[in-house]
Amino acid sequence: MSARTRLIPYPEERALEDAAYARGVVPTRIFAVLLPVWCVEVKATVTEGEPYELIDRYLERGIAAAGLDTVADLARFFALDEILVDRALRFLTAIGHVTDSGGRLTLTELGHRSVHDQVRYVITREDRRKMYFDAFGSRPLTRRYYDTRTVTFLSGEALEAVLARRDGRRFQMLCCTRGFRREALTELACHPDRDHYNLPERIDGPESLGEEYVYLPLYIVRAVQQGGQVRHLAYTQVGSEADPDVTTLCEQTPEVVGVCESEERAARSHADQTWVTEWLRKRNLDGRGPVRLDDDTWRVTLPGASFDTTGPLSISKLGSFVVVGNDFFHVWCEDERVRRRALLERIDSYLSSRVRIDRTDTDQRITQIARQLDLGAIDVGTLHRMAVKAGKHGLAAQLDRVA
Repeated sequence: MSARTRLIPYPEERALEDAAYARGVVPTRIFAVLLPVWCVEVKATVTEGEPYELIDRYLERGIAAAGLDTVADLARFFALDEILVDRALRFLTAIGHVTDSGGRLTLTELGHRSVHDQVRYVITREDRRKMYFDAFGSRPLTRRYYDTRTVTFLSGEALEAVLARRDGRRFQMLCCTRGFRREALTELACHPDRDHYNLPERIDGPESLGEEYVYLPLYIVRAVQQGGQVRHLAYTQVGSEADPDVTTLCEQTPEVVGVCESEERAARSHADQTWVTEWLRKRNLDGRGPVRLDDDTWRVTLPGASFDTTGPLSISKLGSFVVVGNDFFHVWCEDERVRRRALLERIDSYLSSRVRIDRTDTDQRITQIARQLDLGAIDVGTLHRMAVKAGKHGLAAQLDRVA
């Protein structure tokens, strides 16, 4: 399925690679689920922070720090026209920063706090906004899930269409019978890490005007880390790296963990390799039987010709995974020359898809893919020499720009 038609804009293999080669855990299963989320319309009195206009900031500092408490004093001190100062002070009075008592100016608590933080705080009465909470625990989602350019919450006909699809990855809808916990609004209003949860500077008297169920698509990679602890890493539309906040949310929700562990037990109760051999047979790769590794995962080792341009597998599959349902196997080739070609192709594709190339991100990607392909330590300079030798002059030029 193309990236344009995928519900999550990257293949499941990228999530498995992140778990195995960036997180250092052993993935055992991958699930595609729809996480139920409360979309809550909230009414509240909100305090927002915004940049100061230059004159406003200095007028308030003059009142707070220099004891200037009249229009004339402020105008004289800052060498400004009194009419201009009076107009600015009327605005600051209107937004609750300044009070005028018989021509004597003082700052309100909001004004003092604005001067101290160097942010102009403005109170908005009866602000309305949508906020998102997971349905199982009424825990808030973070700021990144309010970006409608990257995140799609499903409901109505869009949800029905996803559930009715028979092509591509099937998503399992997780069910929740709990209602929205209204206390979550008050708890969130007092949360210290406000920006992380897409909150304004202050929110008073939050009240729900209505809640509806929507669903967030995500991959959950069940994995085992060193020491034997089972993890359930969450991957969403935001990016192909595990989201720490949604991962914590999933791992603290018995209903989510229970679905994954139930599937794991069912799969292990009739574990065999027929699904692997059937996948290979359909691609005329039978006879290349899978091997179960010490970490209990499957690996298929194929000759280099399998990854030629006319071969049955893309070179991007080498060192990566093939997903079949909730299961997967690792694809390998003993020929180091083919693995080096795979590294060049993967980095070429990575750099070509980016408008801006970041050196740190590129270094990390090279290191991770070289580790996947068991090629040892490779840096930008080494890869540049490999690209030149292989005649990939476009990639070499891109690496020159990175360096």
